[in-house]
Amino acid sequence: MTYHHLSVLVHRRAEKYGDKVALKYRDYETSQWIPITWNQFSQTVRQVANALVELGVQEEENIGIFSQNKPECLYVDFGAFANRAVTIPLYATSSPAQAQYIINDAQIRYIFVGEQFQYDAAFSVFGFCQSLQQLIIFDRAVVRDPRDMTSIYFDEFLETGKGLPNNDIVEERTSRASDDDLANILYTSGTTGEPKGVMLHHSNYIEA
Repeated sequence: MTYHHLSVLVHRRAEKYGDKVALKYRDYETSQWIPITWNQFSQTVRQVANALVELGVQEEENIGIFSQNKPECLYVDFGAFANRAVTIPLYATSSPAQAQYIINDAQIRYIFVGEQFQYDAAFSVFGFCQSLQQLIIFDRAVVRDPRDMTSIYFDEFLETGKGLPNNDIVEERTSRASDDDLANILYTSGTTGEPKGVMLHHSNYIEA
């Protein structure tokens, strides 16, 4: 069996499976399951990877994802991996205090938030997180706080990667991707003290 590094996995699958369905998500407004093909998945990941460069994300930088399960979480994961960046998922039900601790401990500059609950929690601690620069909101239905002058929606973020303006940088970073690179930091619930960050390398996923 051939194993592909997570930085290129989606693209290699797209080359093989093309317009076959990669995943589906439920649109709760229409009560329908929406399919996403491997080609669509791959193209969106490339746009995210380019948009992350546009933001100024560096290799080995920590990026937060504070959301319930959504396709956008996967786009950000794989876009980050293409840049040799590290994603840090937060429980979708995390309190503001828990989010604040993780953001500060991991020195997160950019955090992607899912719906109103996650946005409100993250924005409420923005001023207590010195590293935090911007929230990027997955759901367009989220109402931003009137004081919020920095957050953007995911479609606005994605637009900056349209046409793949930074693809040379992404490709260069991907070429240096290694199984020894850090992929994720998973924080525990903190039931016996402050949350602890479990460091997962790309090699851990190969072993899995």
